[in-house]
Amino acid sequence: MHTQPSFPVQKVALSALAVLTLALQVGPVASTSAAASDAQPVAVTSAAASNQVYNKFEALLKKGQLQQAIDYLDANIGKASKYQATIMVLHLENALVKALPGRVDKLAKPEWQTEISKVYRPGDSFQTVANKVKNSSLRTALKDASEMNYRLETAEGFYFPVVRYAAFQKYGNYITADIKTYLDIMTAESEKAVAKDAALLLGYQELANRALAQERFVTMYPSSNRTAQVKNLLHNYKTMTFYGLNNTPLFDYETKTMQANAKKGYTLILQANKGKSSGYLKLLQQFMDVVAEHDYKLTPEVEKFRKVNVPI
Repeated sequence: MHTQPSFPVQKVALSALAVLTLALQVGPVASTSAAASDAQPVAVTSAAASNQVYNKFEALLKKGQLQQAIDYLDANIGKASKYQATIMVLHLENALVKALPGRVDKLAKPEWQTEISKVYRPGDSFQTVANKVKNSSLRTALKDASEMNYRLETAEGFYFPVVRYAAFQKYGNYITADIKTYLDIMTAESEKAVAKDAALLLGYQELANRALAQERFVTMYPSSNRTAQVKNLLHNYKTMTFYGLNNTPLFDYETKTMQANAKKGYTLILQANKGKSSGYLKLLQQFMDVVAEHDYKLTPEVEKFRKVNVPI
């Protein structure tokens, strides 16, 4: 019986997303000493005003006053230069990700998990659950998580926070193009996880389209502060494209036949993007050609192609 590789399951099972399962929170948080290559200082108001906003925001972060820093940034980002606005947004992301393990641990109390499970309904936010629970300490913790740009996620019966990248969208007009695009990619990840409980949640076309967006970012912004994170994300998406996950393997365990939806989805993606320059699409086309030659079965030849071209 074919055994699905265990590598991608642990690394990509939950997109982006939580330190607990740390599946797709796109790798380690990069330190931000400089913004992307195109982040040239642009005066929105005066340099002095920009510096004042930047220094005040950084001071709040340094003191660990994350909620106050978020409120201050929301109210004053328009006074900062594009360069400093970008740095502040990246530092905010860093701070939120750094604080995430503590947030996960705080909600991990068995009695809190039990109480959340009794009232939680699919799609509930932290605020919605906070309004339902009886424990006042839990209610406060849930409200705090909501206000600090975290979103409630669940996997295998466990409830935990992930960074709510949709909250970063309001900064888009003030920051550099590469970081705006990066935040768009991460918003898609955090709003709809690619996988959960070792199973894909996305259709195969959406899976491929996200990989293409990630590839475009890496191509367009090779020197961006967040290129390494997106490269890591793209690597995980390639693995899922060509292998699937344990509970949704690309080839059926018993029949070793390619999933019908994958065959259809990948064929449509290749047709829709015919002629476009893309390493991902080129590899996918080569793979589909090999699979077609073997009647869409997982044969030793198909295995060899994957091992050589998409090693795990």
